[in-house]
Order: sequence, then C-alpha cells, then structure tokens
Amino acid sequence: MQKYRQWLGLPINSRFVNYTSHTLKTVFERAYATRKDDGFRHLGGHLVTAGCETRTIPAEYRWHGLRRGERAEFPRITFQATLAGRGKFERNGRQWDVGVGQAFFAVLPSRHVYFLPEDSPEWTFFWFHFSHPYVVQRIIAMAKRHPPVFDLKPGTDFQTQSLSLFERICRQRFEDAFEEENALFEWMLSFERHLHHASYPQAPKKALLDTLRDFTLTNLARSFGIEEIARQAGLSRSHYCHRFKAATGLAPAAYVLEVRLAEARKQLRKTEAPLKEIAAAVGFADANHLCKAFRRQYNLSPGAYRRHA
Repeated sequence: MQKYRQWLGLPINSRFVNYTSHTLKTVFERAYATRKDDGFRHLGGHLVTAGCETRTIPAEYRWHGLRRGERAEFPRITFQATLAGRGKFERNGRQWDVGVGQAFFAVLPSRHVYFLPEDSPEWTFFWFHFSHPYVVQRIIAMAKRHPPVFDLKPGTDFQTQSLSLFERICRQRFEDAFEEENALFEWMLSFERHLHHASYPQAPKKALLDTLRDFTLTNLARSFGIEEIARQAGLSRSHYCHRFKAATGLAPAAYVLEVRLAEARKQLRKTEAPLKEIAAAVGFADANHLCKAFRRQYNLSPGAYRRHA
C-alpha cells in the first residue's frame, strides 16, 4: 500500500486522505489509462473487470438490467461510483440521483435502469463488474438488506479499498489467481462493513449497546424482561425493541443473551466452579438451560469449551 500511495503522490503515513472530487477523478482516470498500454487485452478476466468513463450524451447512455444478456442462473454484479457530474438509478418506480460522493450496485439481471439524465451535462464514474460466484451471492444478499444507492465519501476506508483494487486490476498487479481472489474478498468485506455502518451508525449503536450491556451486568444473576429495560428508557416495549433493532441490527433479548454467555465463558475459563453455580451467577434457570443456550450459540458444550480454553 505504501508503494501505491507513493505512485499517487499521496502521504503514506495517514490512514485517511483528504481527497477532493477532482483528485479522485484524476487518480482513477490516470490508473485506467494504463490499460491502453496493452490494448485492454485483460478485459476478459473471469473474476472482476473495471473501467472509468465519462458520458455526455443522454441518448447514448441508458442501461436496462434485463436487457444485457445475463442469465438468471449466472448472475453478475455491477458497481458504479460517481467521480464528476450526476447520473440516475431507477428501480421499482423510484429514482435516485447518483452524484459526486455516491455509488450504486445492482444485480444482473434484475429490474433496474441507470442512465445519464437530460439535465446532467456529464457523468464520470468508475465501475466494477463481478462474476465470481461466491462474491456475487454475498452481494445479492446485501442487495436484499440495503438500498441500491449509498454515500461513498472521499477518505473512507471503502473508498481507499476501491481505489486500491481498481489500480491493481488496471495494472495487473496480482502474482497469481490466489492473490487476485484475496484482493476481491477484501474489497467485498470492506463493502459489507461500509453498508452496515451506513445502516447502523456507530454513535447511537454504541450508546444503546453500552446501556443494555451495563444493565445486564448489573442485574446479571437475575432474570428480567425487555419491558423492564424499556421502562428505564421511558419507552414502551415495542418502541424500545424497534429503536434498538433499527440502530444495532439486533433484538434486545438476543444481545442480553450474548452478554450472559460471554460472562459464562469468562467464568468457565477463569474458575473451576460447577456449571450449576455459573448458570445461577449469569442468570440462567439451571445448568441444563445454560448448556442448551451455550451449544446453540457456539456449537459446543460448556464442558468442551472449558477443556479447550
């Protein structure tokens, strides 16, 4: 990564770079220009392809997700991020602007359209097309949980990861297929993390998790219901559960169980106490209740965990 930053003329000791949209546009165009050196011979890669384009004529740029020749049994993913100007993405009767600092992703084939609108003088963007079966299936799952258009601001981890993958594809900086696949998986995981954090912002998420964890640890040895926690927050049970799930992606009861089991693991590692005592100390009805919850969560018994801890 240091050599990559040096090649771009960027600082190598900073995790985040204060890019401008103009800088990003220049960097992507410069990286893509290197492909001309070999006549674009490696455009047919079977894992991922990439490109950088500027479109200025609306009549010549309109892509329909069901008219591109892909077959449902062999889906692909298209990912496109705006560097200058503005485009539009449409799905199920809803339209999104895709301006600077925004991107979209879509499954091919599926019912969607993206295009250069009449009121936009240009749309400059970089894109990836993914065909790797595992990556495609993971992103299809993401498409069911997240909207197709999202923010992709300069300086974020995912923007940096995208720039790195783009440049490596363009300059064919992979020693072998294993290294290429590894780079693709790293990008995919960065993408998943980016969308997750966009859906569940860290500040409210952390506050809710910390509050519920503290309450659980304070009342660890006794059973309590979500109604009691909701009352402490001045909310109804349903309102509290909805707020907690929207901010964290978890149900409150599931998180309470995680905290209790984490404490059980700690006691299994650090003490020789029998399961009956540990179960009572962390809020389970008896050792059998603890064993069933422990096995469901970790796929092994408390005894097996203790032996290998």
